[in-house]
Amino acid sequence: MHPPMNRRIAIAAVPILFAAALLYRIDAPFLRHRESVPAYFANAARNHVRLGLGQTRLGMIEISSPDPDVYPNWRAYFYPNRPFVSALVTSGWFRLFGVSEAVMRLSLIAASLGALFAFLKLVERLIDPKWAPLALAFFALNPLFWYFSIIAVHLVYALAFSLAAWACWVRWDESRRSRILMGVFLGLACESDWPGYYAAISIGVDALLSHRRRIAAGVALLAAASFALHLLHLLWIDPEHGPLIRRFLAAGAGRSVQGLPGPLAFLVSQGREAALYFTVGMIVLAGVGVRRLPRRVWLLAILGLDELVFSRWAHVHDFLQYSLTPFVAAAAAVGVESLWTSASRKAVASALIVLAALQSVWITGDRLTRRGANEVLYRAGVAIRERTAPRDRVLITVADERQFTPYYADRYTAGVEPEESVLMVHPSGVHVPVAGVEDLAAHFHDFSVVLVGDPDGAAKEIGFFRGQKPPESFRFLEATHPLRRSLETLATSKETHGAFVLYRLREPYSPR
Repeated sequence: MHPPMNRRIAIAAVPILFAAALLYRIDAPFLRHRESVPAYFANAARNHVRLGLGQTRLGMIEISSPDPDVYPNWRAYFYPNRPFVSALVTSGWFRLFGVSEAVMRLSLIAASLGALFAFLKLVERLIDPKWAPLALAFFALNPLFWYFSIIAVHLVYALAFSLAAWACWVRWDESRRSRILMGVFLGLACESDWPGYYAAISIGVDALLSHRRRIAAGVALLAAASFALHLLHLLWIDPEHGPLIRRFLAAGAGRSVQGLPGPLAFLVSQGREAALYFTVGMIVLAGVGVRRLPRRVWLLAILGLDELVFSRWAHVHDFLQYSLTPFVAAAAAVGVESLWTSASRKAVASALIVLAALQSVWITGDRLTRRGANEVLYRAGVAIRERTAPRDRVLITVADERQFTPYYADRYTAGVEPEESVLMVHPSGVHVPVAGVEDLAAHFHDFSVVLVGDPDGAAKEIGFFRGQKPPESFRFLEATHPLRRSLETLATSKETHGAFVLYRLREPYSPR
């Protein structure tokens, strides 16, 4: 039976509005809030395309030079903490349509539209189907999902596959195809990111509560096999057979409760993020709805276990509540249904919906239009790419972001991140202690070019600074700074590119 025309229009309008907003400046550089994440995945996917899957072995590799031989051992820069699917799928898009910001964002919009379809098919079975279009609107058009669906690459794919698995699970008895697809989607979810495993837990718990122990055991076995596959993958790509797994396990421990400021501070920070990104109106409606939620909606909350498993990571990353969106959206729709019983209660529900819509447009619009401090490193990366050779090794003296700059520099580069005291080429690899920017002179022998930020040039060239000289934390150096004076003596040549001065110390690296 087909839905009534007005319901079909409502269902169609949601993904159209969702995608239309995300098409705004789709080809712009990665300068928005948290866009170091897609830049990082784009770099890993570009390496799949450049080196070939036989060389990368499907792993996320962080190198950023067109010539991998400029690295002493480029295979030492594999990143072990994410499964392989997200970067691999992105590389497929890059192979077909080219490497660009637009292609990256289009790939994520496509995955997110798949998540919307899966959520609709799921929520139609979990709550009164009459309220499914509203649940879909809550799901798609809250700022957390609406904006971060073109940001949090790994979570986008994990949630899309998790919802697809759940949509098949609620149809388990209807066809063999649903049973096969549930296993396929759940496996893909687990190999996309860790919320895929939470989806396996939620489906397994539902199977147990439904007295279907064999299915629960099968789901647990699938999740265990997926985790074993990740470990075997790390052994396969690790030339020394051990360090990658040790780094992977150490990262898991470090991202849990270590370094948390305290339970109260954590709860306050997470509550603030929920109110900001889920909107106050939606949170209130979800609070009303929790009294009437069916069991399976409650189980969707398990998808947000990152808040507990990786609580330290959740404290410093404002998008880790992303996987809670299905639960909050379904609960908010049930909240509206609960209030839709009298004129006065309908007025309250309508007011909360309007409040949620206004906040969503405000926050999402702000995130889509505001450019942040990434502009500094974007311009530095462009200067490096345009003024150096593929075999150059470049030392960056400005405060750097190692998960962002390499994509735009497209060269072997090294830098020191803000509030850090280690020089690194990539997060995966050797980190060399440095006490301050002056100590970088001791490493000049390892590089052919040194990039320095000029404060006067930054005030003129970089819009983020609005005509003012950069704060000291950005590490732009005056001409009188000892490091620059040393470079003036040592350099064989120098070239100014916008706000940056590139000092050449020697010819590009040449393998012996």
